[in-house]
Amino acid sequence: MHPWSDPSRYQAALHQQAQINEEAAEKARAESKKGGGFGYLLFLVAIFFFKPFAEYCIDLYNTLVGYAQSLGAMFGF
Repeated sequence: MHPWSDPSRYQAALHQQAQINEEAAEKARAESKKGGGFGYLLFLVAIFFFKPFAEYCIDLYNTLVGYAQSLGAMFGF
């Protein structure tokens, strides 16, 4: 006889798995409440400081490519 063919054992296993899932979810909620705001704030600060640097790099790249294209046009490439 297969151990899961007994309905009471199957229901007990489902109940146990639901209890384990609920405990894991509760633990995850408690951990996310501890440092969730700080991580979000750190992310915003990183974006705030990285975005101008990224825009500067893009502008620098566009300037250098423009110079290279103008030199190529000047020499007939």
